[in-house]
Amino acid sequence: MSPENPTIAHICILPSPAAPPKGRERVIIQRIASRQALAAAAEAAGAPSDNWEQEEEGGRPLPNAGWHWSVTHDAHFVGAIVAQVPVGIDTEQLTLRRRSLVERVLDENEQNLLAGNDGALAFTRAWCAKESVLKATGIGIGGLSRCKIRDRDGSELSLCLDGKDWRVFQRRKGKSLFAVTMDAPTVLYHWNDADLAFDPWSEQSTQ
Repeated sequence: MSPENPTIAHICILPSPAAPPKGRERVIIQRIASRQALAAAAEAAGAPSDNWEQEEEGGRPLPNAGWHWSVTHDAHFVGAIVAQVPVGIDTEQLTLRRRSLVERVLDENEQNLLAGNDGALAFTRAWCAKESVLKATGIGIGGLSRCKIRDRDGSELSLCLDGKDWRVFQRRKGKSLFAVTMDAPTVLYHWNDADLAFDPWSEQSTQ
């Protein structure tokens, strides 16, 4: 596919509704909200308005009339992405993690690639990027150790999973980081910027 004719994905990010700080009720509320984001992304893409099913509750999303999708949520935002190729989206809050966890998730080369970001930003960028790829492939968290960051270019990270390359684009809003990817050589992401003003990308700490 040529750069003049990219594959388009539509993304909708919405504020998370008020919910208990933890527990099943919180998960249910955020899942419902993420479905609202999915409906908005699907409408923008011209995709079906319903029949967005999963293998099981919280399981891998199933294509809907040729449309692929993915949803995500954290304490502040919910999000969804829709496209006609496999896609993945993840959001996490910028959080400083224990050194032992960082070393378990990131090898030495990956840590060097993200040098220049503070610890919280570096880890969150890596985690979100890997999660988005694992969602797009349907492999899930079990493939985390095989998903490797190979390069960094501003707001984009290049990853490799089982010999296949993925480009992950990232944006941020306050303490939340978003990562999206799709299985296409040339891509164009349509975000709901009019509804949610993203922060200018920066390599600096937000703390």
